[in-house]
Amino acid sequence: MKSIQPDPQQPLKSRSTLFFERYARAENENMQMRKIVYLLSGLLIVVLLAFVYSVSRPRAMYYIPGAVVSGLAYPDQVPQASVRSFATAWLMGWMNYTPDSVEGVYARSLKFLSPGLLAEVHARAAEELEKIRRDRLSSVFVLTAEPRMEEDKGIYKVILDGKRGIYMGKEEMSVEGERYVLSLLKAMPTDDNPYALNIYDIRKEEVANVSE
Repeated sequence: MKSIQPDPQQPLKSRSTLFFERYARAENENMQMRKIVYLLSGLLIVVLLAFVYSVSRPRAMYYIPGAVVSGLAYPDQVPQASVRSFATAWLMGWMNYTPDSVEGVYARSLKFLSPGLLAEVHARAAEELEKIRRDRLSSVFVLTAEPRMEEDKGIYKVILDGKRGIYMGKEEMSVEGERYVLSLLKAMPTDDNPYALNIYDIRKEEVANVSE
């Protein structure tokens, strides 16, 4: 059998040299893998931070009163119909209560008052609530005409005519015609007040008495 002779032009490599070459290649491959892992980890952290920021960032609220087309909004515009509806809903909530519900009525209604009017109402709220609970007073208010509205320099005035009955327990105390003029201003929308309207003045006017 013919033996294979090593090529005299190629240097002979010992086992130790081959080991170190393989070790060096393995280390180089490991270093490349570590770089890839670090890069992917960095990208993952950036994505997670962006996700957390997106979730925790407060979102702007947009109220589009009377919108009929999805995605269409008119900046700084509130349709008159929405103003009238808002004022009517607020007054009906404010004027209809029983001794058991009056505290909830006050709490819900006060969210829509301007700071100045809120301070004024707070000053007398405790006394009024105590009187309603003590005397077992109830109030029932119904509209007798369509709401009317005037606008002057950004101030909305909604005029609401109605009939109000006052009851002590089950006994009717009075039924009178009343007119309320609510003055409203635009405000920043909030979670409690997405309508972007605040009531800054309430004026009561007596009208002719009405029969039952």
